[in-house]
Amino acid sequence: MPPPLPTHSLPRLAPLALTLAALLSGCASITSSTQALPETPVPAEWSVSAPYAPATADALSLAAWWQGFNDPQLTALVTRALQANTDIRTAQAALQQARALRDVSAAGLAPRVDTSASAQRSKSGGSQAGNLFQAGFDASWEPDVFGGRRSALNASDADVRAATASLGNVQVSLAAEVALAYLQLRGLQAQRLIAQGSLAAQRETLQLTRWRAQAGLASSLDVEQGIAASEQTAAQIPLLDTGIAQAASSLAVLTGQSPGVLRSALANAAPVPQAASDLALAIPAETLRQRPDVRAAVDRI
Repeated sequence: MPPPLPTHSLPRLAPLALTLAALLSGCASITSSTQALPETPVPAEWSVSAPYAPATADALSLAAWWQGFNDPQLTALVTRALQANTDIRTAQAALQQARALRDVSAAGLAPRVDTSASAQRSKSGGSQAGNLFQAGFDASWEPDVFGGRRSALNASDADVRAATASLGNVQVSLAAEVALAYLQLRGLQAQRLIAQGSLAAQRETLQLTRWRAQAGLASSLDVEQGIAASEQTAAQIPLLDTGIAQAASSLAVLTGQSPGVLRSALANAAPVPQAASDLALAIPAETLRQRPDVRAAVDRI
């Protein structure tokens, strides 16, 4: 049994005990502070009622949302854009780096094992030679007393999730740009078809008006109004053609294709694709959670 400490040494130990207690409480507060995330109050319903039904759980994911338009050409354009875009490759490289750092942090929590082996051939004083084999095994493990390694691993996991969300953010943004350009192109093509039909009808009406004017059944003012209406409609067609060419050029840039090749592939007008009803979200909180930039910001806290 060890002898009791002198009473005059207790005052000297008190500051040391207080210091150790402060350090331990500081370490505990550091490890526990990384667990809680702020909660932002979000309304349970939209302030304005929506005409659609709440989406199902499968429809809440933003992955491949463009397939909800059921347009093969749009799907092909988005797929090509995701494969050709340099921002996507940059985000993928950042994700791979975050995963590598996460693996390094995870390795710090596991025991470390080192092995070694060697072989040596020697000959003693006699004429007989011998082989000497040696093998070594060493295992070590540093306990994570204060949770520093665990916190580093948790931070690395959050970095991986943030990088994944950032990659998803780039993908969603790029897919949205492609979809907007494609919808604009199809919309302009539909407007051009309407303008062509209107122009043909106006020209036919103008010819009938001229015949009626020759027969004294219509005035020259009716003829002039018919001419002005047909010319106004005819002037819209070149503007629509310019818009179609610009939309095709935007798609060519986004997908890494030649504008001429893409313009030829999309020359034939097609119906404007309609989004599926389950693409809309009925709960504001779910809408926020599906935004990749929001998920990345939460993981970086």
